Amino acid sequence: MRRASLQRRLFLGALAWIVVALVVTGLVLSLLFRQHLEDELARRLDADFLQLVSQLSVDANGRLVQARPMSDPLYQRVFSGRYWQVDSAEAGGAAEPLLRSRSLWQHRLDSGESDAASGPRRIVGVRATPLLAIARDITLPRRAGALRLTVAADLRPVENAVHSFIGALMLALGVLALGLIAAAALQVGLGLRPLRRLRAELGAIRRAASTRVSGDYPGEVAPLVADLNTVLAANESLIERARDQAGNLAHALKTPLSVIGNEADRLGREGDTVRATRLQREVQAMRRQVDWHLARTRIAGTRRAGLATPVAPVLARLQRTLQRLHGEAGLVIDVDCDDALVFAGESQDLEQMLGNLMDNACKWARGVIEVRVLREDGRLCLCVDDDGHGLDTAQREQALVRGQRFDETTPGSGLGLAIVSDLAAAYDGALVLEAAALGGLSAQLWLPAAG
Repeated sequence: MRRASLQRRLFLGALAWIVVALVVTGLVLSLLFRQHLEDELARRLDADFLQLVSQLSVDANGRLVQARPMSDPLYQRVFSGRYWQVDSAEAGGAAEPLLRSRSLWQHRLDSGESDAASGPRRIVGVRATPLLAIARDITLPRRAGALRLTVAADLRPVENAVHSFIGALMLALGVLALGLIAAAALQVGLGLRPLRRLRAELGAIRRAASTRVSGDYPGEVAPLVADLNTVLAANESLIERARDQAGNLAHALKTPLSVIGNEADRLGREGDTVRATRLQREVQAMRRQVDWHLARTRIAGTRRAGLATPVAPVLARLQRTLQRLHGEAGLVIDVDCDDALVFAGESQDLEQMLGNLMDNACKWARGVIEVRVLREDGRLCLCVDDDGHGLDTAQREQALVRGQRFDETTPGSGLGLAIVSDLAAAYDGALVLEAAALGGLSAQLWLPAAG
């Protein structure tokens, strides 16, 4: 599974918190606004209740009367949304009201139980509309028994106001969300910019455009940069020491091998050809092993950071050298390479790889060798073609095996193509053998390009 980037994680985390926070804020503000409107409506109903109490009285005949109408004209308009009624508390609200507002017309309110401490409550009123009602019991002089007064108001205007508020609130919170998301994206991008710079610096080191990570970094990243530079320096020092030790060991072994080879020659001159041949064979095998392991040591220490080698000068030197060696046989070496092409690696490694390929081509070519260098998708393709007899598919596969030789009469150790293949693999490249258009072998060396 592809791992999510740190930037994506931070952005998605910020996005989730922004959405959750704004949703909770919207819900809380909507509830608070609704509660505020209902509280305001309850206070107005409480004031209307007190006004109604002050208007009620008992006449000389013992009848309950309203001295004057309510000051709010809505109580006089039928089904206006403002209602009041007076019931007998003993009847429990089951009988017809003793008095009611004109707005109720022939309907009645379900006053329910009266509790002065319970405050306003919701009821279903005229035409199944939701109402907020206040119901309390009072007593009047010259009238036996308690009266239950109910004052109610339609809640639909409150609901409409809440819906309008929610619409405006969603629009405002949506704009705020877009602003916060943009700010979060900008903050994450700016916060991770040093890491992108560090990645670019490491890419430059990998492409051999630089040897160290440079630049000013924040306090959180600066220790990492310092550690990386320390590791790079230590790695270079370790590689140099390993190469020096391998070279010293190789030189130390060559002297005893030369002595043994000279001794074998002496035995041959004295007539002991069997022992001389055996010693020469063993000396040759030991030299192959030394050359092979010395090459492996160089391969293991390759790909140092910050290395860049122009290809054209290396090819020119090899062309001059090989042309002098094989020019008398009429061999022509044709080189086509742009001066801007640069290999992301050591000059010695490039010389060893190209030198082995070109020398091998010179051994088998009839008269022409073509060397072309191209750049494709950040890689170099170095093609060495000859007009020799070439190799079939099976032989091309065996040619990359260490010590494999197809002609024992031709000088060589059989290590050249194997070493080139291993060196190319150390640079994340490859050596591909194909049939050449000239009729011989085409050795295509793929290596990383610098710059």
